[in-house]
Amino acid sequence: RRITLVSAPAGFGKTVCISEWAESLAHPVAWFSIDVADDDPGRFFTYLIAALRQISESIGSDIDGILRSGQLPPTDVITTTLSNDLLDLDALFVLILDDFHLIQDRDILTVFEFLLANWPPSLHLVLVTREDPPLPLARLRANNQLTEIRAADLRFATSDIEQFLNQTMSVPLSDTDVATLEEKTEGWIAGLQLATLALEAADQSSDHSAFITSLSGSHRFILNYLTEEVLNRQPAEVQGFLLKTAILDRLNIDLCDAVTKRVDSASMLEYLINSNLFVLPQDEHHQWYRYHHLFGDLLRDLAQTQIPADLVTLHQRASLWYRAQGMVSEAIHHALLAEDYPTMIDLIERHALDMLMQWHVKTVDSWIQAIPADWQANSFQANLAFAWLHLLHGDHQRVMPYLSRLQAMLDQGNILEAPSHQAKWLALQVMMVNAQQQPELGLALGQQALDIVPDDDDHVRSLIYLGMGRAYQELDQYEAAVQAYQMIIQQGQAAGNTVAQMLGSAALGLLAIEHGQLHFAFEVVSQSLTRMEHAGSLPPISTALYGELGEIYYNWHQLPEAQVYFRKAIQVSHLSGYNDAELYHHVILSRLYQIRGDLKAAAEEIDQAVNKLRVTPIAAVREEIISQQVSVRLAQGYLAEAEAALQVAQVLPHGGFTLPVLKGGQKVSRPDTLLYLSTLRIALHRIDRRDERHYLDPCINLTDALIESCKQRGYWPLAIEGLLIRAQFLGLGQQNGASALQDVATALELAEPERGLSIFVQEGPAILDMLTALKQPTQLDGPLAEFLDSVLEAITTPQSGQTPQSSHLDPLSGREVDVLRLIAEGLTYQQVADQLFVSLNTVRTHIKTIYSKLQANNRTKAIETAYRLNIL
Repeated sequence: RRITLVSAPAGFGKTVCISEWAESLAHPVAWFSIDVADDDPGRFFTYLIAALRQISESIGSDIDGILRSGQLPPTDVITTTLSNDLLDLDALFVLILDDFHLIQDRDILTVFEFLLANWPPSLHLVLVTREDPPLPLARLRANNQLTEIRAADLRFATSDIEQFLNQTMSVPLSDTDVATLEEKTEGWIAGLQLATLALEAADQSSDHSAFITSLSGSHRFILNYLTEEVLNRQPAEVQGFLLKTAILDRLNIDLCDAVTKRVDSASMLEYLINSNLFVLPQDEHHQWYRYHHLFGDLLRDLAQTQIPADLVTLHQRASLWYRAQGMVSEAIHHALLAEDYPTMIDLIERHALDMLMQWHVKTVDSWIQAIPADWQANSFQANLAFAWLHLLHGDHQRVMPYLSRLQAMLDQGNILEAPSHQAKWLALQVMMVNAQQQPELGLALGQQALDIVPDDDDHVRSLIYLGMGRAYQELDQYEAAVQAYQMIIQQGQAAGNTVAQMLGSAALGLLAIEHGQLHFAFEVVSQSLTRMEHAGSLPPISTALYGELGEIYYNWHQLPEAQVYFRKAIQVSHLSGYNDAELYHHVILSRLYQIRGDLKAAAEEIDQAVNKLRVTPIAAVREEIISQQVSVRLAQGYLAEAEAALQVAQVLPHGGFTLPVLKGGQKVSRPDTLLYLSTLRIALHRIDRRDERHYLDPCINLTDALIESCKQRGYWPLAIEGLLIRAQFLGLGQQNGASALQDVATALELAEPERGLSIFVQEGPAILDMLTALKQPTQLDGPLAEFLDSVLEAITTPQSGQTPQSSHLDPLSGREVDVLRLIAEGLTYQQVADQLFVSLNTVRTHIKTIYSKLQANNRTKAIETAYRLNIL
């Protein structure tokens, strides 16, 4: 059967029963003991995959890095990934989820509902729970797919009780007393154990029969009664230890010493274990323990009545210990239980930015929700951290209330005394004034922040440099911007923060690409990705690095490699739930398909980007999308659609075509330059196809201004593009042939040091005659002549066909390609089977054959290999 459901109230021995059964199995077992805190999708699936990877390292490999970075992939991605990975397994294994009743989160339950509907044959699932989960159990029961073990099955019979009393607990009782105890407890092992502990601790002269007969009432009443009986018979120091440590979810010798102010917690825990007092080990090395959930709940209830005045102090001690261990979430949890809001605020002030820099946005957001409104309103530093949370998350609208509250506090004379707090406020201001196009002010504020930030506050220093780097970019101070971003990387390394390093690397890599420094960008980005992959984490910022590496390969005209990294970038973006990068990479893939001559695929990709832009208007990539949209539409011969795209962007007026007018020496931003170059491409199309030559001189003048602006601002790839467009305009005029050749030669000179080939291939046949003319011996020589040969070869080599598969790989059949394509689109095996009208087993057979032919051991490797070889 698919599932074993072990459902019974607390104290019936569910976990012990399944544990002993699992030890007897010949099949491998994955075990996940669920905690209250695990009712969070990110935490739950991180631990679930960790448990499953004991069965096979391939399970969850696609999303493991994302989860470990603190991010949660969309639910459909989790379900598809887990379902497909489990379907890849042949050998039967067992997954045991203990205390499943603690799971109430809808997203987690949705994944299990999906698994039940798309069941992997290799998996047998065991749910150990106090209550039936909200899953379609009736359907499983009706289909004979559910084995149920309930309280009636777990109750101890008379023979079981006799064996337990005589052999395990060494408390011999008469047959009458055994029968009475069975009747009173109804074979409930927790009650039996407590009863025998009470009897064991009683004086030998005590009347056991009378004590057993006195037991009456509900299980809860009996349990309360027996717990107090057992506790009252323990030495006072043991009672005190139990009540004080009951506030802890997990027990550790040092933690228990810190909370109880004792020095003998090691021997105390050993005593409790030897006395069968419901203490359970949590790891193989017996460093962490916990009380049985039922016993722990009762101890906490007793602590509320017996030591209420001590509870605040106990939680404060626990918070202090966790804080010293760097376990911030646990420290904040105990500060909250103590209602110690000053400590909680202080912890948030100190650690919120650190957590945010590592992209643990959900955790910090949960801290915000836990703080009472009056405390939240009165803490300057907490509000500062929350403003940073939303700013780094790109949610400027949610930043504003915190900024208003912060400003009001400042206006009321709330002076920042700590240098680190002042630096955080100034760093925040740098980002805000940059958004308001005031880079000079941003640099001034950034310098003030650097002057006062403490030497050891690496995270805040990284944020300051991030803001200053962007200000330097706006001011066209390239070297200063490079230095600022390098400082972020250095600060991240000093703080051991991989995400900060990647943030600096992504910013620096993009800056270098925009300025045509491809080899420098490759060095920065590839080194950062190497560090990231070595760390085993896959935070959302990694999508930018994969995309940048793909763009570098694209510019070098190494298209198979470019496609692998673009697909990886989209995959990480999708897994992370962030669509900004995914949207931009549709643009890049569209360019990739267009340069290969596949206009249908290029149009499909850019249409996806345009449609997503309507839903989520991402300002940072808007112009890139529009520019590529114009390029594809013109390549398809759809002039009206190309012009419509610029009309939406308000570059062209509705109802007519006009050129923007720029003054000589006027600096144009990079986004505006992209749109103006698109306008020029439309004009080139009009002149070439419609002979509207009256646009020729105005277009040359506009191109002159754009090229000059790009040179001044250091945007060399755009300057090269402008030169190639101007060469085409000049080529259409009379007696301008020499000038056109000179523009192409200048473009080659600018591109040759970085080997930027694709920018020439993009123009294709339009510049082929001019490039051929430059091949004359008197025109170019040395490295420039060799680079020209590479350009000509790239333009004249067909790109639309598939690259032959490697000779040592067996070719895939047409049906195998169909299966692989559907899997690459994210479909489950069952969905592939439904779409191809074949059985699930047939799909699995195809998958195994594909893996063998492509020499891959999982889906991700197979898809990457297929893209690299142009099979897909």
